[in-house]
Amino acid sequence: MSSLQANPRLLCTFNALQMSLFPMAVITIFYRVDIGMSMQDIFLLQGAFGLAMALFEFPSGYLADRIGYRRTMIGAAMMNAVGWSLYLRADGIVDILFAEVVLGIGISLISGTDSALLYESLEESGQEAQFGMWSGRVKFFGQAGEGTAAILAGFLYAYWARLPFLMEVLIWSVNIFVAWRLVEPARHRPPITENWKQIKGMFHYVVVGNKQLRAIVFITIILGMSSFIPVWTIQLYGTDLGLTTVTLGFVWAAANYSVAVASLYSSQVSEKIGLHRLMLLCILLIAVGYGGLGLSHVALGVGFYLVLTIMRGLHAPALHHEEQRRIPSSDRAGFGSLRSLIFRSSFLLISPAIGYSIDRYGQHPVLLVIGASLVILALLGVRLMTSSGVR
Repeated sequence: MSSLQANPRLLCTFNALQMSLFPMAVITIFYRVDIGMSMQDIFLLQGAFGLAMALFEFPSGYLADRIGYRRTMIGAAMMNAVGWSLYLRADGIVDILFAEVVLGIGISLISGTDSALLYESLEESGQEAQFGMWSGRVKFFGQAGEGTAAILAGFLYAYWARLPFLMEVLIWSVNIFVAWRLVEPARHRPPITENWKQIKGMFHYVVVGNKQLRAIVFITIILGMSSFIPVWTIQLYGTDLGLTTVTLGFVWAAANYSVAVASLYSSQVSEKIGLHRLMLLCILLIAVGYGGLGLSHVALGVGFYLVLTIMRGLHAPALHHEEQRRIPSSDRAGFGSLRSLIFRSSFLLISPAIGYSIDRYGQHPVLLVIGASLVILALLGVRLMTSSGVR
């Protein structure tokens, strides 16, 4: 039991290393300057990354429930180490695309598996009620890791454009060892038989069988999309306003630290004001964030991005706990991956249009339209939660 109780702390370490994404604070600039890609190319590339994840997202979670969470996490760490190593010699969009596909597979193996492992470890240890707290802690350490990496990213990129990618290879080599130390919970694994029947049953459960879970998945995707889209625009948004790559590194760090701190308080805020009011607060933050980014034309306008990252930290742990409470233990990772599959597929569908619109009309008007659309959809999500009886 004592070794199982180490899983939450190991997952905090794993996520801190996973999210220490040295390239992310400068990757759009790397694509634009070193590879020569347009914004449409960048969004199409991320669409391809999303497609790779969409194709492997649900199968990976479904597989993790059957072969074990620990084995899946070890395989994921290995795939990510390989994916980032491909960036070291990439000199064109085809090379980048191949690297992103490998990384997409690696990340898809983690998606759903880490949350399932955390929940099952706590439940078996008699600490299920602490899932929201530990989920917030995992996210805290992950975002703190990404924030710290972002501070160094600009300096590393200025020294050698490939150095941030070399750091990622080293990071994931360490994470293989961390994943190796995880302990598999003594849970019931469904048999690898009648797979199609089981898969159809899972889809039916989300779409028809459990209205509360469907509402939670819907609003989780909308709020997640609200903070995910600006990730691929904020770097060029900042450079267009005169910020240097080093300064952008600090902006990226501040954004991730804001997610980290907000994540720590997500469960507490949800318990104090209620889940519905928390969702309405997040919708208000979306309106302020996108409105500020769209209307501001000075360097300080990047500060509105922090409003969206605070929203990201506030909603995720609280909603994930509500989601886990409604998911069957036998397919816990599969259901988490199913939600991620819907998210990635949605981004895959809209990303080419976003990239094209930004190239043609500029970021400011496009951000205003995106923000208004997301607010309307998020309000619909709250309505679905209310009508389904989510409290």
